[in-house]
Amino acid sequence: MVYRLSLLLLKNTQDAEDATQTIFLKVMEKQPVFADEAHTRAWLLTVTRNYCRDVQRSFWHRKRTDMEQLPEQAVEPFDRQESLLFEIFQTLPKKQREVVYLYYFEDYSIREIATLLERNESTVQSQLFAARKRMKKQFSTTKAAALILCLVFTLGFGGIAVDAATGGRTATAIHEVTEKIQASIHRLLSDEDKQIASETVTLPIQVYASDLVGIDEHYILLANERGLLIYDRSQGEITAVLDLQQMECNYLNANSIATRIFLDGDKLYLFNETGIEQRAGKMESDSLPEFAYICDLSMLSAQTAREDAEAVNGEQNLNANSTSDETSDSTGYLTYTTDTAEIRAIYDLWLNYAKTRIHDTFDSFYGSDFLDQDNEKYNDMSYSRNSLSWPDKSGENMLSCLVVYSNTDYELYTKHADGTLTCEKLDLTVKTNEDGNDPNHSTGNSAQTTDGQDNNGQTDDSSHTENTLPVFSYTGDDAVLATICAYMMESDESQGYYRSSEASVYIPAPVIYGVKQKDDDLMVFCNLWNFVYYQNGNTLECESGGESPARLRLHPDADAPGGYQVIEDLRTGDGSEYDKGIKEFCKGYPGMARKYFDYEETDREEARTALIRMYVKNNDLDIKYYKDYGWDPVPVSP
Repeated sequence: MVYRLSLLLLKNTQDAEDATQTIFLKVMEKQPVFADEAHTRAWLLTVTRNYCRDVQRSFWHRKRTDMEQLPEQAVEPFDRQESLLFEIFQTLPKKQREVVYLYYFEDYSIREIATLLERNESTVQSQLFAARKRMKKQFSTTKAAALILCLVFTLGFGGIAVDAATGGRTATAIHEVTEKIQASIHRLLSDEDKQIASETVTLPIQVYASDLVGIDEHYILLANERGLLIYDRSQGEITAVLDLQQMECNYLNANSIATRIFLDGDKLYLFNETGIEQRAGKMESDSLPEFAYICDLSMLSAQTAREDAEAVNGEQNLNANSTSDETSDSTGYLTYTTDTAEIRAIYDLWLNYAKTRIHDTFDSFYGSDFLDQDNEKYNDMSYSRNSLSWPDKSGENMLSCLVVYSNTDYELYTKHADGTLTCEKLDLTVKTNEDGNDPNHSTGNSAQTTDGQDNNGQTDDSSHTENTLPVFSYTGDDAVLATICAYMMESDESQGYYRSSEASVYIPAPVIYGVKQKDDDLMVFCNLWNFVYYQNGNTLECESGGESPARLRLHPDADAPGGYQVIEDLRTGDGSEYDKGIKEFCKGYPGMARKYFDYEETDREEARTALIRMYVKNNDLDIKYYKDYGWDPVPVSP
């Protein structure tokens, strides 16, 4: 172990042998007491690293290394196996070599490596990320596997013959390490990124599929109310993620505010356009955006992606409510600005982009395979509302849109200049994290559904993991409201008809117009509004809801002093029976029917908001908003 690490750091067999001898002489001289084998290994690794660092800093070593790099002073050739080893690892910077060695060959976790090297866990992750990307770019999987064989046989176990004496453990170790490096070389995202990506991909589709917000020959960018995914077309995988909720840029189907996202060259722009009104079918604005994000795709790399994710997802809340006096803030490839002149230029770019690049998908692709005239596939398919025109590298003008089948299978349809149509399948599979655990399987408040995965981190299309939102329960001190909520919760109509899955929650929102005493009973005139929600990050999205005007008769509950039970339920009908039914059960109670017809939306929203706040507080959920499709999100906090 000491020799391997010395060789990787010093890149010279003689120096590595000297380092190994010196370090074990220190052990003999100091005779340190170790608590266990893990303590011994950690101590030796630390001492080895420190010793090699001192050697590298020495004047003699630096001069000799410089001379050896000159062609006329080249060192003697290594044998075939050693040459392959050094060819691979000499391409990695020193800090990356240390991380790769400890992770793959000493089997330390990210957290343990961070402790040993006295670095942040995020730094270790990004260095491992960068090393994988460099190796993936420069070497084939076959060569990487050969590297593992060199390290295990040549430096680790001393030869193939050892395998027989160890009962096959050597072969097992080779297989495990090879599988580990091959399976994880594509895992380029942090656990937080993966969680956001999974929630973005599996967000239920209510009307349209995720928006296609950018495309060129290198990237496909898609976004919805949860996040934005940057898909690398050459690699066939998600390479970066933006948390649009944290950035406050997730208004993709709101009413008075709209998030604009577009790609111009290597620059991706995001901003919110407020003061929107619907005029003659066109969306107009009465003011400039207050802020904008600029994402430079040419700067996407391991380190910048990691740092930006940390900045946007927690350490820096760069949004329109920022109290910073600075007009701009740069975090690697993502820049935030409030400079008026810069925003004006971005907004002008957007106006031209919207006019020349954005097209209606239904009009542009009607009659195509996924939008045939009979709409045979409509029930099993959703498409992006807009399609984008873009030039390929040859200058040919293309028109593309996103199509999603069964909410999970993403495809990019492209219409060429000659009218032909091509389809590109997108692999949006979210891989497992570094330790082999599924980062998408959470036990907290998330209700997002994620793709089931086997032990190798591959998607299992036959299963679908769903986390259950807690069931609503009224905990206030209003006995009448408590009775009605419980009654609605127990109703077959509420539980059976409205709640679509275990990943959703039914929350009643009854509006009480009046309560009249009759003998010992209470006659309650109300509208039994009901809603079903699923969780989208920090938002409860409404997937269904409805009203049911009623008159309920509540009788004192002998088994629950102060409580009631519903003994009569009169409802109105639909259509022409709606007005008639309300008038019928309000007969004998002057002025009561008028309250149903003088309906105020604020009455419903006040009742709805109060009960959602109760639900969120009771279950300690990280929910900030609730939202109806096409309308602005409503804050949950008072």
